[in-house]
Amino acid sequence: MTKTTKKKEMTLVLRSEVYQSNPLIRAQKDFDITAMRLFFLGLRGLNPHFSDKDKYYDADFKEMLIPTDKLTELFGGNTWYLHDLEKVCDKMFRTVIKIRPEDGGFELYHLFRKLKYVPRKGLYIWFDELLRPYILDLFQSSGYTKLNVKYLFCLSSPYAVRLLELLLQYQNIKPFKEAQEIKRKLMVEEIRFALNVPEGSYGNRMDNFRKYVLDDPIREINKRTPYIVRYETVKKGRNVVAFEFTMDTFNVPVEEINGYKPNFGNDAIDLLYSIGFSEKAALAIFQKCDDVADCFSRVNRAQSILDRQKTKVKNKLGFLRKAIIEGWQVDGQSTKRKKSSSGVSDQAGKDMPPPKQKYLKIGREKMPYTIVKVYLKAIRTGEHMEIVNKALKEYNLTIKEFDELCQKHGL
Repeated sequence: MTKTTKKKEMTLVLRSEVYQSNPLIRAQKDFDITAMRLFFLGLRGLNPHFSDKDKYYDADFKEMLIPTDKLTELFGGNTWYLHDLEKVCDKMFRTVIKIRPEDGGFELYHLFRKLKYVPRKGLYIWFDELLRPYILDLFQSSGYTKLNVKYLFCLSSPYAVRLLELLLQYQNIKPFKEAQEIKRKLMVEEIRFALNVPEGSYGNRMDNFRKYVLDDPIREINKRTPYIVRYETVKKGRNVVAFEFTMDTFNVPVEEINGYKPNFGNDAIDLLYSIGFSEKAALAIFQKCDDVADCFSRVNRAQSILDRQKTKVKNKLGFLRKAIIEGWQVDGQSTKRKKSSSGVSDQAGKDMPPPKQKYLKIGREKMPYTIVKVYLKAIRTGEHMEIVNKALKEYNLTIKEFDELCQKHGL
């Protein structure tokens, strides 16, 4: 293995969403909030295999590096975590995850095969191979759940995180999705197991159990995320045996709910959508491109060609669609393309009128803010860096120069 290959394998691309199989969502995890966040950071570096149609996925687990700056960012910009990191990692390495299959029995797994901290570099993590069916080969699992990291990282209570995970497991059930609310009944024993609340905790008093395990964590969810959770007790005689939870999702952005099916070409789809194409048109255009990088490059060239038109283009979306699909090229100040397409009709233009564009000036060139925002998001999250680097070469810019230029303009 060459040094270049090894470095590539260790690169951690932080995705905005993480995925777990449903058995792992329901599993017992003895994590405090620090361990939980490190676990999610590890998941953010994985590209799971969802179906036989997937083109991009991780064939195996790899050793991944969480850089020191990402660790510091994780802990609110403070470096105090370094004092406790070894203890946290030691506990995580020895922690056993307990899964209860639906047909009974139990399964025990260790989470990592390796944890290694190197000062001024960061934390190296490597998931245990036996966890493949639960966090990598999801097409083999009995369902999986998508979780938005920004909401999980808003929470400081491990109980709050686990409750949110359990409720979001039902987010894609059609009746709940249409009603914009999730309902789930959990037995007291199920809650104790999933949230790792030992029998006898809180003095075996249900009022204390409700306050510390449910009420306080739910209050934090309602305050710090767009979800609104409430519950009712289910009694058998005088004893509380279960809780019926309801979680409203009407404040959650629609695209986060509708985008349940994973597609790591979504960044290209989002770029096309932001320009003004309908979701259907954007998908059709993307399918004409070789991959995400090719799509970004074609959009760049098409937008540049449109900007150089001496006569006003009436149907800009139709023009862009044809330029992207046919892969028109720009050569100096001249444009290589077919006959003028200013009159091209396009269904996408009927679906959504093109927004007024703002531009970032780069020398003699202009880059639309819609594209600028996509590139900035990728740079600042560490995603698709090779794609962005390749696209910026067309403007004779490095990633560092582009970022500095954007900061200069307050972006």
